[in-house]
Amino acid sequence: MSSTAKLSFREFQKLQDAAAENLRYELDEGEPVLTPSPTPRHNLVSFKLRRALGAFVKAHQLGVVTSEVDFRLAEDVVRKPDVAFLAGPQMKGFDLDRTPVERAPSLAIEVISKGNLAEDTARKVR
Repeated sequence: MSSTAKLSFREFQKLQDAAAENLRYELDEGEPVLTPSPTPRHNLVSFKLRRALGAFVKAHQLGVVTSEVDFRLAEDVVRKPDVAFLAGPQMKGFDLDRTPVERAPSLAIEVISKGNLAEDTARKVR
């Protein structure tokens, strides 16, 4: 990790609100992490995964599938998986109009591209 100043969750929210629409941040143990813009291939893979998982989840009434939604996993950790699934039991108290979601998804999918650093990927799966 770099020596960047740690941010509180509120400071992180202000950073997100002030950022240009094309900038994406995650919060990793208080450190803001600027995530690169996805490539067209990345978006295509993500879309296909979301569409297939979404169709299955809908057909079996299992919950909800989202993409690019913030999940607050801890006081100082906010992740934005490419695709996420929230199972039916996790839907209690879930607000479709509020972000971040204050829990981990049942399933988080990150599309790994050639440009992803192994260290960044390892941090996301711990």
